[in-house]
Amino acid sequence: MQSRSDASATTAKPPALRMRNLSLSYGVGPSRKLILDAIDLDVAEGEFLSIIGPSGCGKTTLLRLLAGLVPPSAGEIFFHEQPVTGPSRSRVIVFQDYGRALLPWRKVWANVALALESRGIARAERRDRAYALLERMGLTAVGDYFPGQLSGGMQQRVQIARALALEPQLLLMDEPFGALDAMTRQALQDEIARLALEQQITVVFITHDLEEAIYLGDRVVALAANPGRVASSSEVDLPRPRNQLTTREDPRFLAHRHRLFGLLMDH
Repeated sequence: MQSRSDASATTAKPPALRMRNLSLSYGVGPSRKLILDAIDLDVAEGEFLSIIGPSGCGKTTLLRLLAGLVPPSAGEIFFHEQPVTGPSRSRVIVFQDYGRALLPWRKVWANVALALESRGIARAERRDRAYALLERMGLTAVGDYFPGQLSGGMQQRVQIARALALEPQLLLMDEPFGALDAMTRQALQDEIARLALEQQITVVFITHDLEEAIYLGDRVVALAANPGRVASSSEVDLPRPRNQLTTREDPRFLAHRHRLFGLLMDH
């Protein structure tokens, strides 16, 4: 079966996302701290890119640069050949801290519909579209609940539904499943992989978990630290759809895991 990255490559399209000599530093003079150094990286249209690396290597900082939340100190970012100079509805972040990402005084459906309000969509249509997304995430029954009444996994599903309500072209995910239990985490891994594939959304996914990175990714980029820089980029030659048991037992999966583990230990 052809992978998403293979399919993207065969169309010979320009990359959806381009980073050129991307650097970020804080401070001036002797106190200047270089966080990211000369990142050169392309992300294909519809690709699911996993990024791993040790704590402090600048993974979250890179994601914030891609979202346009902070400007680079040097270099450029292009999304669909346009320079990234600030936030955009087409580039959406899903944060790890789902508890703070949701508005506790708004019902679940209204949290999802929040993404539609600024577009001037009528309330009835907002509600219908929010419930359609909740149905996709298996949350129809809790649409009139408040976030505090939901489990962590459900709250994260709500945050993902709200992100999808914006119909993003680029989904930026910052360790979104890191605080969840193993079973919920695996269910959401499969859900986001399915949705990204169905809608051909380009995804940049930050994680500390090597197995998660390989399981989800068409490609895994490893960052080295001090300062953050690209240490390796590896295609994941595993067919889709993937399976939590058989994929993780595949010798190719284990080979990727061993190699990436050794790479991180070296850095």
